Amino acid sequence: MNEQVAAEIAEEYLTRWRRVAIYAELALMEENGDKDWENIVGRDSNEYKILTYVVRDADERLRMVVAVSDRRRRSTNAPFTRDQIIRSDGTYVE
Repeated sequence: MNEQVAAEIAEEYLTRWRRVAIYAELALMEENGDKDWENIVGRDSNEYKILTYVVRDADERLRMVVAVSDRRRRSTNAPFTRDQIIRSDGTYVE
């Protein structure tokens, strides 16, 4: 897996998610244990699997997580991840 490409993909998905994220919907996603999968082809022509999900953080905050892994290889390496924490008022922790 090309980590630079994986990082670009993760950042793109997280940026997109931040633009449309609504705390109440994310809380419901976390409560239900919902996870979204998508397979894409990166700019390096390799296939990547994208997993997006939400986990509870401290003080009513939620952590949005994007994990990118190489779709073709079943590697023991951990996926490349990016995350962002959102507060219940809809603002993000920097």
